[in-house]
Amino acid sequence: MNILRSLSHVVSAALLLGSAQIAAAETVSISGAVLQPGTYQWHADARLHDATVAGQVRADAWFLGAALLRQSALEPQQRLKAGVLFELRVNRLHARTQNNSALYTLLEEFTQQVQDMPVTGRVPAELNPLQLMIPSRNPLLEPGDQLVYPTRPDHVRVLGAVQAPCVLAFDVQAQLRDYLGQCPAHAAADKDQVFVIQPDGRVQEVGIAAWNAQPVNIAVGALIYRPVSSAVLSPETPDLNKDLAELLATQYRLGGRFSE
Repeated sequence: MNILRSLSHVVSAALLLGSAQIAAAETVSISGAVLQPGTYQWHADARLHDATVAGQVRADAWFLGAALLRQSALEPQQRLKAGVLFELRVNRLHARTQNNSALYTLLEEFTQQVQDMPVTGRVPAELNPLQLMIPSRNPLLEPGDQLVYPTRPDHVRVLGAVQAPCVLAFDVQAQLRDYLGQCPAHAAADKDQVFVIQPDGRVQEVGIAAWNAQPVNIAVGALIYRPVSSAVLSPETPDLNKDLAELLATQYRLGGRFSE
């Protein structure tokens, strides 16, 4: 019998029966806007849709901002975080040698916030239960997987090289420039591009100057990361902004300089 059908009929006997005695590596969990949150036994044939059936995802869950946290993604993300911290250290030294105190202070703030960021293991995934009914969009679960379903927010964040991070009311008619106009840039900000981090973790590098402006949809809950201009950064770290944007995409809860 198809596992989706068997779970739909008898969830308690199939994929995910909770037990505190089972090792975390052999379980999956689902939390947030679900009717049956908890930790459940992993099954070798289980797929994402099976977890949503077991957890009974609520109608008010925000699918676009839901997070799939994977054990297999932790190690590469640990390396990414370590790399970003190294790049920030190089640039703090560079800012000091250039007597750029404003940049040095900004990079110190970045460093503290990156140090505080958890390594989440978040990976891009389709988490709309209806879409997961399509076999090609319904991958296998891995042991240790965690699914987190938030409720829909009402804002967009602008962060990074700004005078202060901004939490702005989402407006379906607003354009990227409208959000940027409400959040004054830091003197060290790149004037030509930003990174848009959509709620599902997709990262888009977008031109914002007159010569390279690109249209982009800003979804509710998106992050707009204003990068530091490469002109003031060390030439030894050309990927700092890209790496930082990718690290931000793994976060589904933010604080400090990268939030409010």
